This record gives sequence, C-alpha cells and structure tokens, in this order.
Amino acid sequence: MFAFETYQGAINCFAQLNYVGQNNCIFYATNAVPTSALMFGAVGGAVYGASIAANNRNWAAYLLNVNEMGFGILPLESTKGLGIKPENLAPRFDQFFYIPYQQLASVTVKKYTIGSSIKHLIIEIANAPKFDLLVQVKENKMPYHQGCFKAFCDFYQRK
Repeated sequence: MFAFETYQGAINCFAQLNYVGQNNCIFYATNAVPTSALMFGAVGGAVYGASIAANNRNWAAYLLNVNEMGFGILPLESTKGLGIKPENLAPRFDQFFYIPYQQLASVTVKKYTIGSSIKHLIIEIANAPKFDLLVQVKENKMPYHQGCFKAFCDFYQRK
C-alpha cells in the first residue's frame, strides 16, 4: 500500500502540510511531454527534460488538492525504475507548494488525443512557469481519483 492509495491516505498526506479544506478534490497527474519534443526523439525529450528541471518541475508526478484555498501541489518522486506507477512514488513533503486563486492566470483541461482516456491539464500562474500535466481519467490504483477528477473537469473543462 502506498501513502495516497486511498482518499483518506491522500487527505493524511495533505494534513501533514496543513492543507486540508472543506471540499478537497484530490487527483494524480504526470508531466506532459509535448508532441513537438517527441518529434525529435531522445534529443527532443532530453531538451524538454532539461527545461522542466530548470523550472524545478522535474518530478515524476504530482498529487493535486484543489480546494477553497487554491491548488495544493505535492510532488511525487519515483522510487523504482523508469516507468511511472503510483505504487512506486513517494511524496516529497519538503517540496509542496500551493497556488492561491489570485495567482492563477488560467486553467485549461482538454482531450489529449481523439478517443484518449487522458486529459491535458495546463495550469498557468501569473509570473511563473506553467504546469503542463497529463491526467488519466481513471486510475485503478486510486479509486477516489476518477470521481475527484470528474468534478474538477466539470468545473474547468471547456464544453
């Protein structure tokens, strides 16, 4: 069992950071690699990876808690192998940060590709690098993820 496998486990992670609100919408996301970088193969991926690292966004994934305070973002560090699997990720509590609603420039949720079960989430922050994330609509290892992410999409996704 990993720390954020259950909704209560995820709440406990954010409770350690004093970031639990009245309405917590918690879901999991990974960094997106733009198709323009993929067109250049390993070199494009490496260049994109270097830009992510320069912006201090070089984490394997993130656990997001969107509540009345804003967007709480908890980086997740890979503990095993190259693949990103939730059960192989550990929270980096020392790297947690939050974005108050006043600092949000925009939030965009759209389909990643036609017929895909992945959504592209872009969080733009005033005077800071944006978050470019991918979110699986359904995460079998985290039963709460689907309902929370659906509620998030219902609010932010373009119709």
